[in-house]
This record gives sequence, structure tokens and C-alpha cells, in this order.
Amino acid sequence: MIARIFFKFLVISGKTNISLDRRMADKKNPTAVQIGQRIKQARKMAGYGTAAQLLEHIPDWGTGRLGNYEAGISLPSPDDVKTIATITGSSSCWIMFGLGPIRATGRDVQAVRHQNFVYILENCNTQKCAITGFLKATGLSRKKIDEHINNPFLTIADRIAKKCEKYANKPIGWMDEQHVESDPVCAAFPEDMRQVMEIYSGLDDEKRKLFLQIAEVFSQTRTDVINI
Repeated sequence: MIARIFFKFLVISGKTNISLDRRMADKKNPTAVQIGQRIKQARKMAGYGTAAQLLEHIPDWGTGRLGNYEAGISLPSPDDVKTIATITGSSSCWIMFGLGPIRATGRDVQAVRHQNFVYILENCNTQKCAITGFLKATGLSRKKIDEHINNPFLTIADRIAKKCEKYANKPIGWMDEQHVESDPVCAAFPEDMRQVMEIYSGLDDEKRKLFLQIAEVFSQTRTDVINI
């Protein structure tokens, strides 16, 4: 439903055309290009090395249809996005908006690591000379960092994940967990809820248990007050 509304908005606002004419050949729609890149990534992630291999599962599509989508020449309809997502095992929301889990069935570890990797880098960019320290701490080149940013399916090895955690002063395993501060989907949550989630995600296992115990006691106390 959200995808349909977003798609209609693009059409009404004139930001896209289902069939882009020759005038768009030299200037592609940025939204279509981004969606096309995610479609291509989803295809490769699912093991389809070529568009033709994926099209074998969509016999009613013309040969140029998927190619135009991946190239950003045309924007797929919500139904077509759903079709691609179903076959590749990806999330329709991620393909359309670039938000949320990449896989429809849950959080992929590498996808989570990518999200946290980007979050650390964004923090580095807000601090003078911090990016230099990050490069030194991880042993990565600027070129390799760009590759990781542009490809969420590029494997972030365990040793790199640990170096990222150490550099950012995060607990062991932090890179493999979803955090409200690094997840754009959580931006829609109420401010107080985000604050609680941020506090929880920054704690180690023992402190998390204590945090939950305190929350349970508080919840029971509030219930008792209400009952009185």
C-alpha cells in the first residue's frame, strides 16, 4: 500500500514516467536509477548472475523490461516490484525505498553490518580528521570503503567488524545487531521510544538484563497505582 502511494506521488509530481522518452535518455530519473541498482543487487544476491536467468521465472515479461528497470530507464510499478521481491527473496520496501531489512524474511547479518558500517562512517564525516583514524584502525583504503558503502551485499569480514566496534568504542557484537540510531526505519518511532531503544542498544548483555528488570518493576508499579 505504501509503495503504491509513493509511486502515485512520483507520477503526479512529474518526477517520473513509466516509459521515459528520448528526452530522458541523457538525464535519467535519480529515483529510477536508485531503485534499478537495488533490483540488480537483489537479483545477484538471489544467485541470478544475469537478467535472463531471472526472467526465466517471469515468462510474461519482455526481454527489455527488467533491463530497463535495472538501468534506471523506467520506474517499475508496485506490482512489478512485488514480483521481483518475491522471486529474489527480498523486501519490496527495501527495493522501492532502500529502507528496512533487505531480505523479506528478516535481517541479513551482512545487511545489518552494512547499516552499522555506514552509521560509523557518517559519524566520522562529522568530526575533523576522524575518517583518517577510521582508515588506520580498520586497515581499509578509501576505495574499499566506497565499495562497501555502494554495495550492501559486499561481505564485511568478522575481523573488520571487530575493528569497527573497537574504533567506535562499541561492545563486542554491536556490528551484528540492529540499532535504532543506525536504522532509518526507526526514524518513524516516537522520540521517547527511540531514546529508550538507543540506551538499550548501547548496553552490554548484563546491563541489558538489569535494564529490563528495572523496566518490569516500573511497569508493575504503574499497574499497581492504576489499580488503586
